[in-house]
Amino acid sequence: MLDISEKLKTLRKNHNYTIQAVADGIGIAVRTYQNYEYGQREISSEALFKLADFYHVTTDYLLGRETGEPEPLNDLSVQFNMSALEKKILDNYLALPKNMRTDMMGFLHKSVKEVMEESNND
Repeated sequence: MLDISEKLKTLRKNHNYTIQAVADGIGIAVRTYQNYEYGQREISSEALFKLADFYHVTTDYLLGRETGEPEPLNDLSVQFNMSALEKKILDNYLALPKNMRTDMMGFLHKSVKEVMEESNND
C-alpha cells in the first residue's frame, strides 16, 4: 500500500502537473507541498481536503483507505478539466434512471434548438 506522499507524487505525475502547479492550485507554498510529497511534513486536514478536491479523489483514497483507483467520473472530470459544478451535474445526471435521462436530453436538445433558432432570427 502506498503512503500519502507516494499517492500525491503518483497523482501529480499522472496528471502531468508540476509541483508549482499543484501548490498554486491548492494555495500553499511550493516548499510545503514538496515536504508533503517527500513525507517530511504531516498534511493538515485543510490541505488534505484541498488536495482531494484538486485531484477529484476522496480523502480516503489519499489516505490509503480505498483499494481501488479513482472512479471513472473522476478520470473524465480531470481529462475534460471540469469544474466542481460540472462534475456534480454529470454525477447527478448519471444517478437518474435511464428514462429520466432520455427525457432530460430531449428537453435540453429542444431548448438548445429553440435558442439557436431565436438567435438566427435576430
